Amino acid sequence: ADDILGTIARMNGEEHGLETLIVTGDLDSLQLVDDKTKVVFFVKGLSEVKIYDPAAVKERYGLEPKRLIDLKTLIGDTSDNLPGVAGIGEKGAGELLKAYGDVDGIMKALKEGTLPDKYAKKFAGQEKIVEQMRRLVTIVKDVPLKDSSYQSTSRKKVDVEKLLPMLRDYEFKTLLKKYEKASAAGVDVPVDPNKIIVPKGRKAKIGSLSLVSKLSDLSLKKIGIILDEKKQDLFGGSIAAIFLTDGSHVWKTLDADKTMLLKVLDVLKNADIIVGHDLKAMMHAFERAGVNACEAIRSKTMVDTMVAAYILAPGGRELAFTDVLNENLGLSLSESPAIDDVVSYLLPLSTKLIDQLKKDEMLKLYEEIEMPLLPVLCAMETKGIAVDQKKLEDLSEAFAETIDKLTKKILKLAGREFNVNSPSQLADILFVDLGLPTKGIKKTKSGFSTAAPELEKLAEEHEIIPLIEEYREVAKLKSTYSDSLPQLVAKDGRIHSTFSQTVAATGRLSSRDPNLQNIPIRTELGREIRNAFVADKGNVLMSADYSQIELRLAAVMSRDDSFLKAFHDGADVHKRTAAEIYDIEEDKVTKAQREAAKAINFSILYGVGPRALARRTHMSFEDAKAFIAKYFSVHPGIAEFIDASKMKARVDGYVETMFGRRRYLPDIQSGMPQLVAAAERMAMNMPVQGTNADIIKLAMIKIDEWLRKSGLEAKMVLQIHDELVFEVPEDEVKELEKEIPGLMTSVVSLDVPLVVDVGTGKRWGEIE
Repeated sequence: ADDILGTIARMNGEEHGLETLIVTGDLDSLQLVDDKTKVVFFVKGLSEVKIYDPAAVKERYGLEPKRLIDLKTLIGDTSDNLPGVAGIGEKGAGELLKAYGDVDGIMKALKEGTLPDKYAKKFAGQEKIVEQMRRLVTIVKDVPLKDSSYQSTSRKKVDVEKLLPMLRDYEFKTLLKKYEKASAAGVDVPVDPNKIIVPKGRKAKIGSLSLVSKLSDLSLKKIGIILDEKKQDLFGGSIAAIFLTDGSHVWKTLDADKTMLLKVLDVLKNADIIVGHDLKAMMHAFERAGVNACEAIRSKTMVDTMVAAYILAPGGRELAFTDVLNENLGLSLSESPAIDDVVSYLLPLSTKLIDQLKKDEMLKLYEEIEMPLLPVLCAMETKGIAVDQKKLEDLSEAFAETIDKLTKKILKLAGREFNVNSPSQLADILFVDLGLPTKGIKKTKSGFSTAAPELEKLAEEHEIIPLIEEYREVAKLKSTYSDSLPQLVAKDGRIHSTFSQTVAATGRLSSRDPNLQNIPIRTELGREIRNAFVADKGNVLMSADYSQIELRLAAVMSRDDSFLKAFHDGADVHKRTAAEIYDIEEDKVTKAQREAAKAINFSILYGVGPRALARRTHMSFEDAKAFIAKYFSVHPGIAEFIDASKMKARVDGYVETMFGRRRYLPDIQSGMPQLVAAAERMAMNMPVQGTNADIIKLAMIKIDEWLRKSGLEAKMVLQIHDELVFEVPEDEVKELEKEIPGLMTSVVSLDVPLVVDVGTGKRWGEIE
């Protein structure tokens, strides 16, 4: 494609005297820039573009456009699998090109012995590689095209008859629906008998809620509600308008004060079914206006079209109302249509989505897990968790001192000043100045990568590596948590994170503003951040954590006899695994052997290979390879489960949890090794991780119901994957310690016992 662009651009200029604009998001085309050819580059989609002429290219790279071929020859391009010259980054390449003009000049200096030693050793013996790189990165400008004239590219009528089969094959769903309705090409397109009929004349049927004498007159069996909310800040916005619909009529009000909200709430409470898109956000909008919607409609039958659309295609598309309408009703609405125009689509959309959930056998998952969870999450987010802001201030100061000390140590070992936060400068220090080995280290466009996985490979090579890793951990904790969390504290002194049901493709909840699920828990510094989360006076924080739940689920779902027996025996499962692999008695297992078994037990379903295992356990590559082979021989059920999961993904196109939640994996058929490998890893871990997510959601629903019926004051405040955190009055602690584990272990009946560990503390990080 680049070669064809290059050829057309050249012919336009040389043969037709035309100026060419290449509109692209790929900077590779900059080498084509000349007096007749410019590149229009997307900076931020269509909203912000930059036009590159020769002067703009020179300003950005310090090089003429044709010299970009030389630059890319030297540094390569990881996106195209082009390695370039080992050890040469963008900075070094720029210096060389300024000094020697082009690649030929560099290679001439090498031959004559005038190239500096630090570069000469990198280019020595690389002549063929350099020539090959130059050939591969150069855009060809003489492709033999039959007709490259601009007249030949004029738009023609769409051949729908040929287009439709291709769109079906490649699953272009939105385009397929658009062209299935097409008639412009004169092709008879069959009408889908199940097509949703959307009400016509919506604008003519819009009435004002304010003019309805009694809102209770709107005693409709199925009522849809959409809010138009103006965003104000991190803590929410104000309601600009409310829209109610029965599918053929729309009522709206701009009087969104507390009095009107209470009247609307009465309408919702009187309806049999409430339909909305992101109902949790709607309930929070009511809460901010002083109306307790979470509790008021908790017991109602609710349909959330955003949640339903997510379950049908988790992680696969945008879930904005307009996107879901376009995708499921075959519409072609603009990105931000007037709400008045689209509200009446809400009920037909809900019908379509529910029918599809039923067809895909996920209606039970939707009705018994996701929708009952919605008000539980709403209440949990409204409650929030208290924060010790003084603790965060102290941590920020301590982190700053630690960063300063680490910086001085790193610079001393490096032998010169550099910016520790700069990947390219760090790469120069590690791979040029210190000469650390680059074998197996990934390359980026600017040189060798210094990302965490790559540094991990170098951990034994130099004492600077652990210091850099520690520096990054402390810097991240400071910027992400101790500096940022105080700005997320609401007026009530608490942080109200949002727990979303519609983000993670596995079914897990995700946390944002702030993300409380990514706080490190295995390091002392991470626990210090957790210690900033506290209980109010007279209360304690209680944690209830499923013990080794993913490993227990893997045992059940794989039917692996050895694991099943270990859990039934109440054994130390990691020690037993080590004993089986090393063929020794359990009481002879060393700490290192148990750690190796633990590493593979927790990572085998995530596709851990011998290299990764070797790094984690300090084994040799060959020992790690043998260890994995022995693991599968003593756990054949796990091996069969992994193979069966991959096969199901290939045959059915998806894998699923014990509760029928699906994850579609089209990339497993892509033919591209990297995409296939990633899809296979997802096929391996999703059934277990997703089942775990389903179970803890059921536990949240059950515990919430028990707490409300019991009349206790304790509240659920956080969910962190396998862990639930509660704020509990001190006089209720014993009752919760007694009841919570039983509630959590009884939500599902498995062939191995579920175990829940409970602990309490005034601070989250102090909980044992």
